[in-house]
Amino acid sequence: MKLKYLLSFFLVVIFLFSALDSDAQRRRRNKYRKRKVRHKNISHYRGGSVGGKFRPYSFVSFNLNALNYYGDLAPLANATSTDISWTRPGAGVNIGYKFSPYAAFRAGFNYGRITGNDNVSNPNSPNDAPRYMRNLSFRNDIKEFQMGFELYFLPNHGGPNVRQRINAYLFVGGAVFAHNPKGLVPDKDYTTGGTTPAPDAGKWVALRPLGTEGQNIKGVGVTKKYSLIQPAIPVAIGAKLRLPGPFDLGFEVSYRFLFTDYLDDVSANYVPFDKFTDPLARIMSDRSAEPFNVSTRKPRDVKVSSMTLSDGVTYYSWGDIGGGIANSDTKPAQRGNPHHNDTYLMTTIRLTWILGKTRRTAKFR
Repeated sequence: MKLKYLLSFFLVVIFLFSALDSDAQRRRRNKYRKRKVRHKNISHYRGGSVGGKFRPYSFVSFNLNALNYYGDLAPLANATSTDISWTRPGAGVNIGYKFSPYAAFRAGFNYGRITGNDNVSNPNSPNDAPRYMRNLSFRNDIKEFQMGFELYFLPNHGGPNVRQRINAYLFVGGAVFAHNPKGLVPDKDYTTGGTTPAPDAGKWVALRPLGTEGQNIKGVGVTKKYSLIQPAIPVAIGAKLRLPGPFDLGFEVSYRFLFTDYLDDVSANYVPFDKFTDPLARIMSDRSAEPFNVSTRKPRDVKVSSMTLSDGVTYYSWGDIGGGIANSDTKPAQRGNPHHNDTYLMTTIRLTWILGKTRRTAKFR
């Protein structure tokens, strides 16, 4: 009987040891699998926290901008021409939230000035000479609110303390901007020969209220005024360099797709001089007879022609362009190109400040 109990005891002990050994082997296999996966992660490590949990963070950035304009008053007869001498500075601020290893949302405000001048066109070029003859110029202060997403080329798997040393991104979003094109009034009214002073001579005046392409004249020229509040689609490519502490230094080039051709107040045709009731609107609509460029003060070798219109007044413009010949009996002369919208390019140097804690280090165990 005792032998039976003793044998049963040994069988139970053997069973327990077998179960414990099986459990130990299972634990060793699981540990090996975890170690193998960990080694694989390390072998493929490209920055950030290996296996670390992504930690979202907020940021604010301060921008130094440079703006360039492309449109009817650019120096060349194509939609992508500009002149670096007409680059103007601006500034801005952004706030953002990095919600993913690959993406961040940002919104911000930018301010800057764009400008254009026909006088920088080449008078000896058959394609560009008409712009030089036209002699129009403008400036426009852009106030833009934009928002969108930064999509990064390299992921940031940990928190802000393990962000990439160098990273590149694409930005796409939407924007709304306010603008108001202005022109500098000449000293005299050269559309009537330059013998009488011009109203508001030497002042920068808003061009939209004047209706330089007939917006204020019923049945003549453009019939609808353009809006001073416009939408835009900004698209950008940028790069960021991680600095010591909670700072990044960035560089970005962004292009705005616009829905207006009136950043420069130029798009369609000249309006006959005798149709204007406002002398300042007539003066600002056609600058071709002026003997110098009002913005640069450079003299111009002007070839002026004259024509007496229906109101009995003799008007002057350059050759066969301008309001001097665009009377009711002839085809209106072309002032701009309505088939291509204006746009502007913004180049930005950005200093980004990471908000919140950035000193917590990533753990590898």
